[in-house]
Amino acid sequence: MTCPAFDSIYNRERGYFLDLLQRQVLELQACPDHRPRVIEAIRELASMVPRYLGASQVLGDTRFFHICCALQPILYSALVTLCEDNDPIKGLMVAGLLESAVPWEVRDPSKRNYPAEW
Repeated sequence: MTCPAFDSIYNRERGYFLDLLQRQVLELQACPDHRPRVIEAIRELASMVPRYLGASQVLGDTRFFHICCALQPILYSALVTLCEDNDPIKGLMVAGLLESAVPWEVRDPSKRNYPAEW
């Protein structure tokens, strides 16, 4: 399968998804007890995952497909945890789980087909 063009809609949406995920991780790490915006963004991410699972599988983007597969259960449990408990430690734990779902190669800024931030 061919790789989508760098400026394709798929690449831009994938970049948006990874950037949004990174912002939520950073927000939870910086201020783990301020959650309303993070909860809304995680809801948005969770709603995007099924669409990206299909698109990444069709396009042969196995790395992003595996990220979405790993994130799908984590996002739902993160929502439950963040909505139920205001403990800052739980916020840091959720940030760690979300960050661990994204492999180091994707977070490495030298990789061209992923956003410079992640």
